[in-house]
Amino acid sequence: MAATAAAVVTRPIAPEQASLWSDAWRRLRRNRLALAGVVYLTFLVVVALVALIHTPYPTYEVGVGIPYQGPGGQHWLGVDALGRDTLSRLMAGAQISLIVGVGTQIVVLAIGVPIGLAAGYFRGWFDQVVTFIINLFYGIPDLLVALILVFLLGPNLTNIIIAIAVTRWMDMARLVRGQTLSLREREFIEAARASGAKPSKILFGHILPNALGPIIIQATFGVPAAILFEAFLSFLGLGVPPPTPTWGSMAAEGIVTIRIAPAMVIAPSIALSLTLMAFNFLGDGLRDALDPRQRR
Repeated sequence: MAATAAAVVTRPIAPEQASLWSDAWRRLRRNRLALAGVVYLTFLVVVALVALIHTPYPTYEVGVGIPYQGPGGQHWLGVDALGRDTLSRLMAGAQISLIVGVGTQIVVLAIGVPIGLAAGYFRGWFDQVVTFIINLFYGIPDLLVALILVFLLGPNLTNIIIAIAVTRWMDMARLVRGQTLSLREREFIEAARASGAKPSKILFGHILPNALGPIIIQATFGVPAAILFEAFLSFLGLGVPPPTPTWGSMAAEGIVTIRIAPAMVIAPSIALSLTLMAFNFLGDGLRDALDPRQRR
């Protein structure tokens, strides 16, 4: 008996169960593709910040090299049709891509989250109106809506962000609405309601924190979609006006000279592809890490 008691006393106390976020971070670190995406995106952010103060050549200066010159010692990625350094313009284009991707999701969150919370919690006629508007937007091609808004507002960076956000807020609103409908019937919400908590306190103090996981995942996947949308608009000549460099406009300029200067189209295409893959790898990793069914 004494030996048993001693064993019980000396047995180490089990550590407390990890919280959802710490457990998610632990599982995210085990996902090599997600970590590779994080490393690349960190590098991309550093490049964009460095481009604010320094590029190998001035971004807008023409004639720094021979037009259509291929990659070499002075110009690592070659020179475009106007003699501008491709690497310098690629670095500046990273700023536009990140601003469009992150800026669009900020607008989408600002629109979709409150609408989804209100529709899922209050239901009734407001939920019916929101559902009708969402279904109406889903019935209209995204490109058509974006093109109309760009034509009406003008092709600049802010208006492009607004145009893309108008075509994407429905996904976030529908996701948050579904999460709210599921959470509003949970016991802790019923307890908060019975204790006299105001709807705003319940929505932003209880429901929203418990829905952050899916919201973060949706926003992560929304960033590459917005970047690709902006690149497509720029490829069509409807993006940020020149001479501001964007990866889409650089690819459009290079596609007509792909036979004599392939680096003009290959460089921005590779940068765009790597960025899209990095965000998708990160989104997949977050989806697996924040899935409560995989929590141990």
